[in-house]
Amino acid sequence: MKYQLEHIAIYTKDIAASIKYYETFFGGQPTPVRKGAAGYGFCFVRIAGAPSIQLMESATQSGVHHYGYVTDDVEQMSEEFKRKGGEVLRENRDATGKLTTIFVKDPHGLELEIRAPR
Repeated sequence: MKYQLEHIAIYTKDIAASIKYYETFFGGQPTPVRKGAAGYGFCFVRIAGAPSIQLMESATQSGVHHYGYVTDDVEQMSEEFKRKGGEVLRENRDATGKLTTIFVKDPHGLELEIRAPR
């Protein structure tokens, strides 16, 4: 199975200020801010030669929320985590029932997102 770090999700109390920071200092190219299913605004900032930064609005938190990986077989990854005793927090499926994304915890409680390529 192959893995690749795709993005790092960061909580921000001011998404506009964070976007400007990554544009100004890193030449970042932001996607439009949109609302997620949980109701908070988020966007991705692409920086040449590096994984994207996902900015997630939060009124109370700042810092890393999760690391996002892409794998070639999410179903196998989910089964492997469960078989080895890993903690799977949730699984997301598309309209056909196909597993697209899993969220797991590392030994220190940090969330990791593992998903199929888009």
